[in-house]
Amino acid sequence: MISSLAWYPVDTGLFVTGSYDCQVKVWDTNEVEVVSTFELPKKVTGVAMSLVATSHTLIASGCEDANVRLCDLTSGAITHVFSGHRDAVWCLAWSSHCEYEVISGDGGGQVRLWDIRRAGCRAVFDQYCTQRPPRAHQMEAAQQNVSPSKRPRHGDGGLTDSVRTSSSGPALLKLESSARMKETAVRAHNGAVTCVLPCPDAASLITAGTDGRMRLWDAQYRYNKLIGYEGTHNRALRGRQLALTDDGRIVFYPSGTSLNVYEVETGRMLASVQGLHTESINCCAFNPSLHELYTGANDYKIRAWSIRCDPDSCEGEDGA
Repeated sequence: MISSLAWYPVDTGLFVTGSYDCQVKVWDTNEVEVVSTFELPKKVTGVAMSLVATSHTLIASGCEDANVRLCDLTSGAITHVFSGHRDAVWCLAWSSHCEYEVISGDGGGQVRLWDIRRAGCRAVFDQYCTQRPPRAHQMEAAQQNVSPSKRPRHGDGGLTDSVRTSSSGPALLKLESSARMKETAVRAHNGAVTCVLPCPDAASLITAGTDGRMRLWDAQYRYNKLIGYEGTHNRALRGRQLALTDDGRIVFYPSGTSLNVYEVETGRMLASVQGLHTESINCCAFNPSLHELYTGANDYKIRAWSIRCDPDSCEGEDGA
């Protein structure tokens, strides 16, 4: 079973698929044939390619063995393996503004941020971190200006890169050796993470989970913005793709056979369209050029919808 698909962002001549046969395949669109195959040790749960990359052609792939791997189209080799998740990776996406950042979500509720230029996990998202960490930007800038020989050892106090705290509650974990024992307790959701979706403006990130929550995060400081979205029922058994309009103001959320439409920044439900499919919807994608929404479901159908959306009204018409 094919679990995921991603288009090569440079042109439509290539696309990539991941499947439960433990393979990531690269396809020639014109010839409809496989041109490259990457063998992974477990079922592939997701694939993604960066829309902003200029220096690499890497495919991020999630796997049931809880690792994130990067497959290089140019060399045909697996170049990176990122370990840290304690459960199968359910979903992943590249940052919408940085070609070196990958975000992944797992079956245990964790959302992790990776920088492919460095070893280890850069950050874990905490649902209980609800405010911008005080002086976080000053600490980052100061640490970048301190030479490695002058940086204090863990336990000596002073500036470290491990854990930031604030009086307002749990803080963002920056994962170095001293934080390894604490990172496993941090969760973005109280259930499996079914989608990670960076917003086009790069300022926010949307996640969804089987705890019935959709969350909006500050993408820079990784805190929960506490936006409430009504009716985000979710019993998915695998990753479920959400969609955003090109301006990032409206999000489309599959819920069973229905599709809910929300204003991102306020959580206001703009529409709830019932009975789009006879079986659960697995994915949706928005086409900004044609103002169409495409939905795929377990009823083996892909349907196209003509969308007229703004914060005051949202309507859809079946086009196929």
